[in-house]
Amino acid sequence: MNEPVKIVSMKFSGGRWFVKITGRDNAFAVSEELVHRHRLKEGIVLTDPQLAQLETEAELGECDRVVARLLGIREHSIGEIKSKLSRRKFGADAIQTTIRKYVERGLLDDEHFAQHCAQSLLGRNPVGRSYLTAYLQKKQVPREIAEQTAEMLLQGTDESESAVQSLRKRWNQFRQFEVETARTKAYTYLGRRGIGYAAAKAAFEQLWAEHDAEQRLNENDEEKADDH
Repeated sequence: MNEPVKIVSMKFSGGRWFVKITGRDNAFAVSEELVHRHRLKEGIVLTDPQLAQLETEAELGECDRVVARLLGIREHSIGEIKSKLSRRKFGADAIQTTIRKYVERGLLDDEHFAQHCAQSLLGRNPVGRSYLTAYLQKKQVPREIAEQTAEMLLQGTDESESAVQSLRKRWNQFRQFEVETARTKAYTYLGRRGIGYAAAKAAFEQLWAEHDAEQRLNENDEEKADDH
């Protein structure tokens, strides 16, 4: 005959009760609401159905607490939340139930998340469609949503102008090299950011022409200063 499952100890910490029962090495976290609803206290015996129900509800409550904390730090994609919950060893049912609740509340929304991340990235440094799509997928946004977001935000964008803006941010690093070395490095940099060859070439030629003009102007100023 199995030994009755009894609550050995209950300790309150961090807004939760940690309940330890016979036969288990580790305590599990239970919300104060669950303690009152199940009338938990040290020494009581739990039937198998009671224990199963308590553990299910406790896991859901803990899963919900983790998601709320994560979303309080920053917005997440659904995939990111799933991965983080899985790493914390939550069960598939608890993860699915909790995510569904947050999706229904509008607090988990991959389309909104993708637009927010993409706009933030583009505000820092222009990129091409392929780079933006891959960037969003790394944040576990579904490919279809990533592609739609990239298409929507870059629609009508002049890739050559985007290439100029992106290259200009790194131009001081490239201008110190000889022209062919600078060209290779610039093309590689822009290519990694999803900028096509034609746009990269046009951007480099524009900035290098500006660089040459600036150098000639500086040389003329130096010659005039020497004459005086």
